[in-house]
Parts: sequence; structure tokens; C-alpha cells
Amino acid sequence: MASNTLGGINPTRISQLSLDVLKTVGVPLRAFTTDLTDDVAVSGDVVTTRFATVPSTQDFDSSKATGNSTTTARSVTLNKYKGVSIGFKDTEVAFSDVDLLDLYIKPAISSIVDGMISDVLANVTSGNGFNANESVITASALDSDKVADLAQGLSTRKVPMSPRSLILKPSYYVTLLKDATFVAASDGPSGTGPIRDYNLPRALGFDVYEYNGTVPANDINMAGLACGKQALVIANRAIPTPSDWYGNVQNITDPDSGLTLQMRSFYDGVEQVYQFAALYGSAVGIDEYATAIVSS
Repeated sequence: MASNTLGGINPTRISQLSLDVLKTVGVPLRAFTTDLTDDVAVSGDVVTTRFATVPSTQDFDSSKATGNSTTTARSVTLNKYKGVSIGFKDTEVAFSDVDLLDLYIKPAISSIVDGMISDVLANVTSGNGFNANESVITASALDSDKVADLAQGLSTRKVPMSPRSLILKPSYYVTLLKDATFVAASDGPSGTGPIRDYNLPRALGFDVYEYNGTVPANDINMAGLACGKQALVIANRAIPTPSDWYGNVQNITDPDSGLTLQMRSFYDGVEQVYQFAALYGSAVGIDEYATAIVSS
């Protein structure tokens, strides 16, 4: 078999470049309770994720007995095994790091993470109770006042002040960028918001994410979500290394979040193939910790 001529492309380098991308594109997953590790699991496995809930206050004049720490458990089935496969022909030239990142690695990993976020948001349905706290806001009507109302709604339901997230379609996000209140806040020598960077990292206690993947409408016409971390849960595990594999296999783990993808590479006689994949699942945490932004 002829050797592949793409001397500038090797699994180790692609793995490192992939990790750099993963640290960036995986940031929106912080909006949810995450159970992300490089422990090995197979599709269909069930993992139990726990998160702390607010303890009850007691009257110390009557008793100072210690109470039990309260956690909420959620079972998450790892039923999503999704990935992207890309290939390079022998006749293609060796790529620079910039070419690899911009043309192949970023789109591949971004596609996987977008799919993960979309699958988590698919849990926001009336059947799961999210219609009880929905807020009807059109894209053109979203402004700083509406964001303040969303924050007040979460506070009324005793959702922790931090962290809170606001996940928006681009048509909603851009309306906030044009809001005079937020534009004014970005003025000055330290301003790094809407004017200079097309970016609104925080607003009224929310980490704001423009999500240009698929925000599933579900059965409530959802266009965005204001939530605390406990509203939704996502779990991710490393994919088992295949036995008798003739190619190269590497797990890529973000050391900060634990998010793990697997990269497999092999030469099929025509192309050098690279496959990126993730094994994950999601579940509802506490539906009252979210307000679905619905278009109608």
C-alpha cells in the first residue's frame, strides 16, 4: 500500500489543535450541569449526576443540630453517539496549522458541540414542564428591560444568582447588541462589548451566548433560554478504544471541563480519514430553574 503523502498532517498534531478548539467551542456547555469525564462508557450506559440544592434554614434558638446536605440526583442515558468524518486525498498538499484549524478541525468540533447543545435544549418541552414559566418575546422586542424581567423571574423562583445563562438565536442576540443600554456600557477605554467585538459576554447577571446551531422549537416555539445550571443536565464519557484497530485512536479531553471527544485516524487506500466523535446524553434537571423564551 502506498504511503500517504500528507506529511504535514499527523494524528498527534491534529489532536493538539483539536484540544485548542474544544476549549473554546465547548464554553456554552457551562450553561448546564455537566458530568463530563474521560471515564470509558458504551452507548446505552446510564450515569447518575448529582447537584446541590438550597438547604433549609433552621431556628438556632431551638436547635443547632446539623442537617443533611441536600443533593438532587438525575439519571442520564448515554444514548447519543455522534461525530464527523473528514478525509484528505493523497494528491492534496500538506496543510499548515491555519488551514487545518479553519478548514477542518473547527467546523468538525463545532458541529459536534452544536449537536450536543441542541440535544440538551430538546428537553425543553411542555411535557417536561417548561411551558409553566415560558416568556413570549419576539426577536425585535428583546431588550435590556426584557432581560431584567427574565432575571427577576428566576430570582422569584429562587434560582441562584450565579451562574445564570442566556442562550439566544442570532436574531435575538443581535437585538440585544443594538440595545442602547448595553451599547453605552461598552463605551470608554475598557469597553469590549457590542461596539468593538460584536460581543455581549454578560448582561444583568447572565452569561450571554449567541447560539447559531439549531435551537429546537420543540412544542413551545422556543427561541432561547434563560436558566440556572441546574435546569438541564448533560453527561459525556470517553468512547472505548476499538479492539484490533489498524489505525490511530486518541481521546481528546478538555482539562478544564472534562469534555472528551475521540479521534480515530486511518488510511483507506484512497484517503487519510479522521473521525471525531462524542458519546453523551442529557436530561431535565429542575425545570423551574429555566424560562423558555418563545416566539409566540
